[in-house]
Amino acid sequence: MKEINSVFPNIFYITNLKIIPSMKSKKKKKQEVDRQKALFYKEAERVYVPMSDGAELLCYFTKKGKNTSGVTILFIPGYASIPMSWNDLWDCIYEEFDLYVLETREKITSKVKWSHKGDMNRSGMDIGDAIRGLKLDPKKTVILCASASALYVMRGLAEKWIDEPLGMIMIGPVRTPILPSKLIYMTKFTPSFLINWMLRSIGKIWIGTAVPKGVQRDRYREYIGTASAMRWKKTRWVTFWDGTEDFKKVKVPTLMVGAIQEDLHINDETKICVNLVETSEYLQVSSFMYMHHLPGAADFTKKVSKYIEKIIT
Repeated sequence: MKEINSVFPNIFYITNLKIIPSMKSKKKKKQEVDRQKALFYKEAERVYVPMSDGAELLCYFTKKGKNTSGVTILFIPGYASIPMSWNDLWDCIYEEFDLYVLETREKITSKVKWSHKGDMNRSGMDIGDAIRGLKLDPKKTVILCASASALYVMRGLAEKWIDEPLGMIMIGPVRTPILPSKLIYMTKFTPSFLINWMLRSIGKIWIGTAVPKGVQRDRYREYIGTASAMRWKKTRWVTFWDGTEDFKKVKVPTLMVGAIQEDLHINDETKICVNLVETSEYLQVSSFMYMHHLPGAADFTKKVSKYIEKIIT
């Protein structure tokens, strides 16, 4: 019995020497389907926003928020991350606020050429270009960013490439992007075609074993199967940036979210960032995975709404 259960965990029960499907497994599968509807992603309009250097970045958005404040949320996923991992959170937010999601230039969706720059300055300019290109009112816009994308916003604000928004919410902010040094050097010296091959073969195998079946797995595979090593090479310079001085210059109301159960985005680093920004507040959550999936995504959306209500008044 132990041998069977170790090979097929949570899949079968053994009853009277008969193998029957686990009710727990069926319930878990149903929950995964229920929480992976990706409604925002499916319903969103898509537009390419021109940048001041000639590149174009993809933005998808909906305007169906029920919140009477008229606030718009501009969501910016982290560097080289999989945007669709936020599906559940998006599905909660877009019912409450008009929601725009901007994919930065290291993503495969960006229309960039080798001649285009990809450093931190350029990334900061991109956020300002996007806000203006989308005709968003800064005073009614809250920028919600994750991980290294917080540095793009801080760089843009510090240099005044971005007009001050109503507020910001930063999930796991860092002063320096957190990427494995081996990955950075591999990207530098390894030919693009070889990196792409590894991502599309080994990466897909890993996703198949690590991510449950459903919309999330499909989106992960779609992204990893089209990841662009050229774009990673162009933008790898952001990984050497120290944004400490940029944080000190910002005066925008900011909610910084830290997690106590998080290995990649250390909670102590979040608290350091909080201390650097005079107008910031700290919110502690259990982990960042809790806000990626229901029911945590719905709970976090309530916290977002509460903070926005606070800074409006």
